Amino acid sequence: MSRIGWKRGIGLAFAFSLIAAACGDEGATGTPPAIVEDPGASNDDTAPVATAPDGASPATPSEEEPTEEEETADLGQVVVAETANCAADVPPLAPGTFAPSGDFTYAISIALNSLNPHDDQTPATFAYYGWIYEGLVRQNADGSVVPWLARCWETNDDGSEVTFYLHEGVTFHDGTPFDADAVVANVEFVKTAGPPQVIPPVAGQLGIVDTVEAIDEHTVQFNLAGPGEILLLSGLIRNSGLMVSPAALGSAAGSPIGTGPYVWIGSNPDFTENDLAANADYWQPGLVGLETVSLIAAIDQVARVDAFNAGQYDAAVVRLNDLDILTTGDISTNFTVRIGFVVADWTGEQIPQLANREVRCAMAQALNRQGIQSQLNDPDAVNYQFATNPSDYAYIDDLDVPDFDIEAAKARFDATGEEGFTFTNGHLPGGFWPTVSSAWSTALSELGITMQNEALDPPTGGEMFGRLARGAHPVQIIPFNEPNALMSLVARTGTAGFNPSGSSPEGVVELVTAARGKNFADGEADVAAAWKIMLEECIFIINNTLTTVVAYQDGVEGLQHTQGLPIHFWPHGVTKS
Repeated sequence: MSRIGWKRGIGLAFAFSLIAAACGDEGATGTPPAIVEDPGASNDDTAPVATAPDGASPATPSEEEPTEEEETADLGQVVVAETANCAADVPPLAPGTFAPSGDFTYAISIALNSLNPHDDQTPATFAYYGWIYEGLVRQNADGSVVPWLARCWETNDDGSEVTFYLHEGVTFHDGTPFDADAVVANVEFVKTAGPPQVIPPVAGQLGIVDTVEAIDEHTVQFNLAGPGEILLLSGLIRNSGLMVSPAALGSAAGSPIGTGPYVWIGSNPDFTENDLAANADYWQPGLVGLETVSLIAAIDQVARVDAFNAGQYDAAVVRLNDLDILTTGDISTNFTVRIGFVVADWTGEQIPQLANREVRCAMAQALNRQGIQSQLNDPDAVNYQFATNPSDYAYIDDLDVPDFDIEAAKARFDATGEEGFTFTNGHLPGGFWPTVSSAWSTALSELGITMQNEALDPPTGGEMFGRLARGAHPVQIIPFNEPNALMSLVARTGTAGFNPSGSSPEGVVELVTAARGKNFADGEADVAAAWKIMLEECIFIINNTLTTVVAYQDGVEGLQHTQGLPIHFWPHGVTKS
C-alpha cells in the first residue's frame, strides 16, 4: 500500500476522500480537521469557530495543519489518516453569535416527494433536506467526509466496529436532545420500518450495520457485518444518515424535524414551495446566516434562468449551456454523479431481444457521448465507467466497451438477426435529461429500435428511482449516484433494490460479496472486476460525469457547491447582504 500526505489533491472528478477526526486510542483512524473562521462570527469580540473545510467540523484555533510528511493510508478514492487523537484534536465548540439577516430564495431544478429524507435516495434532494437535517458525518465541498453531529469517530483494528463520539448540547427543532439514543432510534427505524416511510434503497445504505448501541449518552457504537468503515460512512453521508427527531420518525413527511440551521415553517401540498426560518437554538449559531429561506421547485429551466436574471431568486440551478445567458451574479460548479443508462430488462423478460448481449452492445455503440456532451457545453465530461480518472478507486485500465460508430452499430445489430423493437424510457423533464435521451433515441432509430421518451410525472428523484426499482422501463436513463463504486454495485446487482431483474451476469455477485468481506482497499480489484463485467455486458452504459451549476446573486456569500451531491450546497455560513 502506498503512503501519501493527508493533503493529497482531491480536485479530480469524484475524488472521495475521507477526513475523519479520529478518537481516543492509538491506532484509531482519522485526520484532524482544518480551521476556518466562522462566517457568522464577529471579527472583534467573538472567537473564530474551528471547523473543517467549508464550515465542517470543529478544531482548535491553535492547531497546526499536518505536514506533507504526515502519513496516511492511500485507499484509492478514500484517504484515511492514521494518527490523530480525539481529545487533543477536537475540543469543545466556539460556536459564534446568532445574527441571521435577510430572506433567501433558492430555485431548484428537481421536485421531491416530501420532506421525509428516508423516502427518496436521490442526492439532488439534499438541496432541500440539507437545510433541515444533519448527520453524524457529511460530505464537504471538496468531496471529503468529515465529522458533523459526531465530533469524531474511531474504528477497531479489524474494521468491524465504528464508534462515534457526539457533540453535546445539540437538540432537534422540537427540543428533543440529540444523543446516542436518538442515533440508535434513527438507525433502527431506517433498517426496519420499510415502505412507505423508508424505501429499500435507503435502508440498504446501512446494509453493513448489524446492530447499533448506545455506549453512554454521547457515544454510539455501530457493530458491522464485516470490515466496513467505508461502506458505513458512504451510507451515513446519504439519506440514511440524516437524523430525524425520534418523535417524528414515521411522520417526517408532514413533520420534518431535524437538528439543522433552519426550521420548517410550511409547504404547499406538492412541496414545490417550502418555507423555513432561522433556528435560534442551533448548536453552531454563528453559521445561521439567513432569517428566512424559501426552497422552490422551478422545473422550467428557461423560466428559472429568466427569473434569476430578474432578481427573483437569490440562487438557482443553471445548465452549463445556459451560462452565456446569465446576466447577473456568480456561479459555483462541481462534479457530482455519473449519468448513463441501465438495461433493467437485460434478461429479456419484457423484450426478449435485450437478453442478447450483441443487441445491447449495438445500442451502446449508437450512443454518441462526445456529441451529446458537446451539445451540453461539457465535452470533457465524457466517461465510460464509474471511476473518472486512472488514479480513482476501481479504475479499469483494460475496459473494452464500444465507442460511438453508428455504421458499426447498425452492422452489429443486423448481424444478430433480431427484429427491431420498441421500449419506453422515463426521464426527468428539465436539464440535460431530455437532451441525452432524445439524442440516443434518434441514433437507435437507425438500428430499427424505437425508444419512446416520456417525462416523469411527478418530476422527482423518488419517481425516477421508483420506476427503476420496479422495472417500469426496460432501459432507463439514471444517475449512478452512490458515493463510491462498491456502493453502486451493492445497490444495483443481484437481488438489490435497484436491480429489477433480480440477477446479474456470472461472477458479479461473487465478486461483490468478496469485496464486502474485505477492507475497502483489499476489495478494490474485486470491485473493478465486477464493474468490468457489467460494462462489457452492456448492462450499465455510462455516458458522462455530471457537472452541475448553482448561480447566486451578488451579495450572497459562503455558497460552495458540494462535490458528489448535485445542485446542493450546505447552507451553514451562507449569508446575504
